[in-house]
Amino acid sequence: MIKTCLKRFGLWPVVVAVTVISIAISLLLAIIVHVFVLGVEMPASAWALSIGCPLLIAPTMSVGSFSLLLKLDLAHEQLRIISDTDYLTGAYNRRYFMSRLTEEVERCLRAGRPFSVALMDVDNFKSVNDTHGHSAGDEVLRCMAQTCMAQLRHIDTFARVGGEEFAVLLPNTDGEQAMQWVERLREQIAQLQIELPAANLGVTVSIGLVSAGRPPLVGVTEINAVLRVADEALYRAKREGKNRVAVPA
Repeated sequence: MIKTCLKRFGLWPVVVAVTVISIAISLLLAIIVHVFVLGVEMPASAWALSIGCPLLIAPTMSVGSFSLLLKLDLAHEQLRIISDTDYLTGAYNRRYFMSRLTEEVERCLRAGRPFSVALMDVDNFKSVNDTHGHSAGDEVLRCMAQTCMAQLRHIDTFARVGGEEFAVLLPNTDGEQAMQWVERLREQIAQLQIELPAANLGVTVSIGLVSAGRPPLVGVTEINAVLRVADEALYRAKREGKNRVAVPA
């Protein structure tokens, strides 16, 4: 509860609230002891102590404790982000993508909501590394990832799932909608001119697209099957000439 309040209201409002509550509790206990237990009127010194002690102690104790709690929570969040993120591109990593795909498959089966998955592979990436060096290859991956992430909705998930292979999860998106989206993305990537020390470099991607949903149930709704079918579609796009989108045969 304290952590939730700190996130919502901030440190100092919570410190003030805790101090006020501490003073109220201190006064209540003092009144009970003097009036109901001892049967005497509460003297001014008791009022001063009941207010002054929590007024001094509560902020001192709570500021340190709550600051540490906020720092620990921030460190935990940063660690979670690091564990879910690909260090090179800033995209999510394979582990996070698989967890999101699992959730989406379960949601599809439970509520019948469609989803689509696109696997994309940078064309001729090995030749980029061989010709221009691995630093150039890294720049290609970063630029491509930035282009993709700029097109995402807040519900979409974009991840680097292999060396030069990326995946996009598009919730609540049927096959037709997904095809329009990935075609636009493919065209945008094909227009990229990546600045390298020696020259500008163009890049293209091949994309395999699979969609599932119900009612009625269409496509595949098991995680391994989703990835297998998307991978087959990706290699079909490669075989048919690259720089294109392919769907399951």
